[in-house]
Amino acid sequence: MNKDKQLNVVFLSEFDKELERFVRKKKFKKLPAQVDELEKQLQDGKIPGKFIRRAEEPEPYEVYKLRLPNPDANAGKSDGYRIYYLVVTAWRIIVLMTVYYKKEQETVSDAYIDGLIDGFFFDAMPYEETDEQNLDN
Repeated sequence: MNKDKQLNVVFLSEFDKELERFVRKKKFKKLPAQVDELEKQLQDGKIPGKFIRRAEEPEPYEVYKLRLPNPDANAGKSDGYRIYYLVVTAWRIIVLMTVYYKKEQETVSDAYIDGLIDGFFFDAMPYEETDEQNLDN
C-alpha cells in the first residue's frame, strides 16, 4: 500500500499499560510481536476481527474486537487475548484501546469501552473557547 494511504495507529495508555503488564509480570514475551504485526495490518487498511458497532457522534467511528492466540501460554484464540480498537476513517486513524487475557477476564463491559472512546475523543477534539470563557477578558 502507498505510504500516503496508510492509516495512523495509536495506542491508548490503557493498552500500553496492559501490554507492559503482560510482558513484565506474566512473561508473555510473544505478545509485542503479535501487536506489531497487527499494527502493520491496520496501517495497510486490513480490518481484522469482529465488527462490534458503529456510531456517528462525535465523529463517525466503528469499534472492532479481535481475538488473538496466546502462544506463550499454549492457548488458542478462544483462551487467548482480546483487543478492542476504534476506527475513525475521517481522521485516518485507528486506536488500540485495550487488551485483556481471556483466562484472567471473561469480558469487558460496554460502559468500559464507551469510557475509553469518550476519553479518546475528549483528548483528541480541538479545544474551542466559548463566549462564556471570553467574558472574563
